[in-house]
Amino acid sequence: MKTFLHDHLKLTLSEEKTRITHAQTEEAFFLGTILTIGNGGEAKVVRQKTSKGKMIQRRSTGWATIMKAPLDKVLKRLKERGFCTGEGEPTAKGLWTVLNADQIIQLYSSVNRGLQNYYRFVDNWKQCSRIQYILKFSLAKTLAQKYKISVPQVFQRFGKDLSLLIKGQGGKADRQVSFYLNQDWTKSRLAFQGGNQHDLDVVRTLVRLRTRSKLGKPCCICGEAQKQIEMHHIRHIRKLSNKRVATGFNRLLRAMNRKQVPVCSDCHWKIHRGEYDGLKLSNLAYLPR
Repeated sequence: MKTFLHDHLKLTLSEEKTRITHAQTEEAFFLGTILTIGNGGEAKVVRQKTSKGKMIQRRSTGWATIMKAPLDKVLKRLKERGFCTGEGEPTAKGLWTVLNADQIIQLYSSVNRGLQNYYRFVDNWKQCSRIQYILKFSLAKTLAQKYKISVPQVFQRFGKDLSLLIKGQGGKADRQVSFYLNQDWTKSRLAFQGGNQHDLDVVRTLVRLRTRSKLGKPCCICGEAQKQIEMHHIRHIRKLSNKRVATGFNRLLRAMNRKQVPVCSDCHWKIHRGEYDGLKLSNLAYLPR
């Protein structure tokens, strides 16, 4: 297979990631999923309903494919990103405390929803509830650190589902932002074949993608990634200046049609001191999108 891929398709296999395993006695790791054949028990014939509602008989063990989420690797990744300790104890994500509360909730929701959408089909799906627990209480501790209150006080202020009501003009309720909480831990083997979200607000999603930027990106001015990354933002793109033509660094924001850009702490101070007023788009390390 390696020779065929190299000679005919001009593809090279990764020696570190490529190996041959016995599927019934060993595990294979593929696309973030642990794969095995059978669970070591005796083969049993069970009745199961298909996606079309038809009842069929199948073997529950023996040659059935077992797909599991690598929870240890997921927890290690969460630790590296600052969501928990090595033992899985939720921790506050200090770099996100500079954001607004609704931004923090949306960031945590996107992480939780992304992991659950990816691993919805695995056989140990119910055990993935631990990931949601870690993210939920990491969010609570982050909000507690932001407002300098205790975790119980966070739940008193934001409710058990950690939601926030955003008010618009005149104090009227505009929208509600809530932490994504999954209540159904029933395994769905065909979940990865779905994904049609008819109730998705495309306009609101595109606006949020345009105006929100990830703190994980390096500084868009100097490219620095090691220092603390902050968000330089303004309230309205149309009101970047009292004059008809935007001046200073706001001129770049209008040219990029963005309200927020990720910058390091040093560049952030230089922006507010006016040292970057003469900066051009071509001088940036990259254009944030």
